[in-house]
Amino acid sequence: MRTLQVIAAVGAITTVLAATSLRAETVTVASAGGADSAPSFIAKEEGFYAKHGLDGNAMLMPLMPTIPPAMMANAVQIGAINPTTLLQAIDGGLDLVALAGGSVIAHSLSNIGAVAGAESGIATPQDFVGKKVAVPGLGAVMHVMFRYWLTEKGADFKKVNFVEVSLPNMRDVLSKGTVDGIVAIDPVMSQIVESKVGSVWRLIPDMPEGQTILLYAATRDWAEKHPKDVAAFRAAIAEGAAFVTSDPDKSREDLGKYLKFPPAVLKTIKIGVQEPNLTTAQLAWWVDVMEKQGMLSTKIDVKKIIVE
Repeated sequence: MRTLQVIAAVGAITTVLAATSLRAETVTVASAGGADSAPSFIAKEEGFYAKHGLDGNAMLMPLMPTIPPAMMANAVQIGAINPTTLLQAIDGGLDLVALAGGSVIAHSLSNIGAVAGAESGIATPQDFVGKKVAVPGLGAVMHVMFRYWLTEKGADFKKVNFVEVSLPNMRDVLSKGTVDGIVAIDPVMSQIVESKVGSVWRLIPDMPEGQTILLYAATRDWAEKHPKDVAAFRAAIAEGAAFVTSDPDKSREDLGKYLKFPPAVLKTIKIGVQEPNLTTAQLAWWVDVMEKQGMLSTKIDVKKIIVE
């Protein structure tokens, strides 16, 4: 009788251990809330994380520069961040790596732009000199893109006063005259443009087609310890990216559950073109731009950044 009890107990423990080993890995994916990070939310809502064995959670953070420190603290495991944020974090000593690509620049979809306030006196790119401009993260991709755009237009970005404002607050600071202009992405930019506050410039047409503007990153330590989870995440994000193309309406609906925009605004959202395959050439382009803007103090080897 006792032997049968021992056998039963061993069997129960074995069953528990087996069930534990089959549990999905909990992975929190942080985003600053732009529409281009939609695949990370879609993967959750459409069950792509679960399909590939991950218990994926989506988390919104107010400013993108706060995501790398959160990854280092393991408060989140993966961050949807811009290449500029990744490269600055690495330049600052954080050991981060890229797992997959996200949205890329497409001239057919101009969803990033600069908007001037009605009373700002800004009518040309050169008029931004001496003005205060809000960006959703100092050193983040839209800040760098705008400075690149100003340089291409012959304006000195060093003479522009940049301040950091979260995307949800852009409309208020512009309408109140707290800043002279803002740089934003849809749907925030579309909302502001519809209010006809002032002049608008689309930045995308002056940027290289196919260049990455969002990617998914993690700490090198986490990625090396979780190769299967990295593979599963990539598969889920690839499905999320494909879903953006196949069902844009449902994609916006999934995104809306997190961004909390009203239905009328959700219909105007333009989700960027997605390309999960990230290349070293794409990162090298950003390194060159950032070096010219004096943003990097170390020599970064892009070949060591992308996880194989």
